[in-house]
Amino acid sequence: MPKAFPLKLVIFDFDGTLVDSRALILQCHRLAFTEFGLPVPSPQDSLALIGMSLERVLAQLAGPRAPVQDMVRAYGRILRQLRSEPDFAERPFDGIATLLRDLNNAPPVTLGIATGHTSAAVIPALEALGWRQYFRTVQAADMAPSKPHPGMLLQALDATGARAEQAVFIGDTSFDMEMARAAKLEGIGVTWGYHSADRLFAAGAHRIARSVEELRSLLCVH
Repeated sequence: MPKAFPLKLVIFDFDGTLVDSRALILQCHRLAFTEFGLPVPSPQDSLALIGMSLERVLAQLAGPRAPVQDMVRAYGRILRQLRSEPDFAERPFDGIATLLRDLNNAPPVTLGIATGHTSAAVIPALEALGWRQYFRTVQAADMAPSKPHPGMLLQALDATGARAEQAVFIGDTSFDMEMARAAKLEGIGVTWGYHSADRLFAAGAHRIARSVEELRSLLCVH
């Protein structure tokens, strides 16, 4: 059952939850696969795997014989280059920046991130958005096993001193909800990202927000 508020720790996914990174991800995939002479995956196949670590995503899309580690390095280089272009930089979803600011100003709430990005990829993105100061803990794919393993969330609890019953995880994919369930956190799914409400519920979401305003209401932020 959903817990009583206020909470101590609110952890967010990044891609598809806080920011729209669809154009960036798809272009990174196109350029990385083309660079290695591999068939470019369809947008549907690429986006269906967002949330897991890049290594797992590329391995699944490119197949077992692909030079995955070389592709990971190329992807990182391409990502850094594309982020400097306005057409591809991550864009916050409407209302997210204000929600983060208001949560940050609402003690005793502490904010965290748990993302399929590596820390070298997500920290610069948070800094570019002016959000780095909001997040007391940033858990990334180079710090724990890939979602849906609960490691990132368990580490976030340890880093902040929160208990599982005092925390929620907010994400847009079934991998997020499975991770929350494995860590025994309440999972709140959002529908403006990559997976449908039905898929989020099937993966263990306790509640669903269909707009940022609805998420604000679920978190009791005024």
